Amino acid sequence: MKRIGIDAGGSLVKVAFEEKGKMHLKTYSSYKMDEVIQWLKTLSPYASFHITGGRTNQLNLEGYRVYTIPEFNAIVEGTSYLLHQERKLPQNNYLLVNIGTGTSIFYNENRISGTGIGGGLLTGLGKLLTNESDYNQLIQMAKQGDRTKSDLLVRDIYNDSISPIDETLTAANFGKVGFNHSGSKEDHIAALIQLIGETILLISNAAAQSVNTSQIVFIGGTLTNNQPLKEVLLHFQEKMNYTATFLNNGGHAGAIGAMLST
Repeated sequence: MKRIGIDAGGSLVKVAFEEKGKMHLKTYSSYKMDEVIQWLKTLSPYASFHITGGRTNQLNLEGYRVYTIPEFNAIVEGTSYLLHQERKLPQNNYLLVNIGTGTSIFYNENRISGTGIGGGLLTGLGKLLTNESDYNQLIQMAKQGDRTKSDLLVRDIYNDSISPIDETLTAANFGKVGFNHSGSKEDHIAALIQLIGETILLISNAAAQSVNTSQIVFIGGTLTNNQPLKEVLLHFQEKMNYTATFLNNGGHAGAIGAMLST
């Protein structure tokens, strides 16, 4: 291999490289940087390293050929590559939403919006709610939970009355926690993912309307194996008039873009 792409993010280090014509993708914790560096040095002593992301300076690869790639450029280029490879390229201009530790929103290669809500909130508040900090375990808990035992819905307020809006909508995130003591940790994590998805979607859809597009491409490590979050982002397509696209390897868009950058 000649080039190795690295996206050193807030929570994860993603790696992309090609070997014998096949793309290989790896993921490591950002908090085990010494292990990542050692692995990279043994992977291919003669390769060049193309690095992007907020923790770029923490990758000490002195003595190797190292190139720093602007993070936003790498994300956009990697996403474009994956959209073509997976044959999911929208017919019209699209909004790009990268859900990592936080969330960034791009249009035409420019970052136009964002929020601190993302994977960092999921693992951070998830730890406070359940005493569990492992991402995959939190997702499994969410799959077993029922967010309606934690969230207050419109139908809970109107009861037998006719609601003026969709009664399944969230009236208050975590609105039942104060009086419904039967809610479990799993229910609360399901509600947390609902909150994250609804908030990101509201911000993203507003951004999409501002640039006159209904096509939204979602990428980022927080979507990896996270079916509950994907379901939230898909659920409102008809009501809010947008089309959501997910990429199989969207969590590695930054690393792939860094590898491809010249």
